[in-house]
Amino acid sequence: MVMAGTDPAPTTAASEFAELERLWQQFEPTRDARVELIDGEIIVSPSGSVPHSATIDRLMDQLVDVKRQHRWLFHTWLTVHIPATRERMIPDLMVAPDDAPQFGNDELLAPGVLLVTEVVSWWSRRRDREVKLRAYAQGEVPLYLMIDRFADPAAVTLFSEPGQDGYAQRRAARAGEPLRLPEPFGVDLDTARLLG
Repeated sequence: MVMAGTDPAPTTAASEFAELERLWQQFEPTRDARVELIDGEIIVSPSGSVPHSATIDRLMDQLVDVKRQHRWLFHTWLTVHIPATRERMIPDLMVAPDDAPQFGNDELLAPGVLLVTEVVSWWSRRRDREVKLRAYAQGEVPLYLMIDRFADPAAVTLFSEPGQDGYAQRRAARAGEPLRLPEPFGVDLDTARLLG
């Protein structure tokens, strides 16, 4: 209640975001939808389709040997916490060391993650290509792999060297062109399998 003759307390961006964060935390995890906190909005997206899931499976096949060698973990339903902005995203695939720093029970801190992957969907094009690209860079995720069948031409793009202004390096490969994941991965991706 605001009394006559007084000004209401100013609402700050920080308090607005804290309220948004509180609302986001009230959502129960579900396999039917992903609930993310991105760019000042709570985004509810449908879970991936069969082709979407198959693409991630084909990527995991290509990374499984290096994952086992280093004793890393694959995560397909865990949240990445961006400390600089407090955004929360659920990548289609995240690769992280077993001892990656956590934020709560359901989130990994972005700087401890090795690689995040997004498979672009028709409804996620702008978020995956722009908003998540910025957020992952601000979170200091070293490698962001984007598998985009909707690009012209379809391509697998690797972003590296993150900073506050985005990723400094970008390498794209069309279907059939190899794409090298740098160390500590040190593997060439078969892009035809990922875009097929």
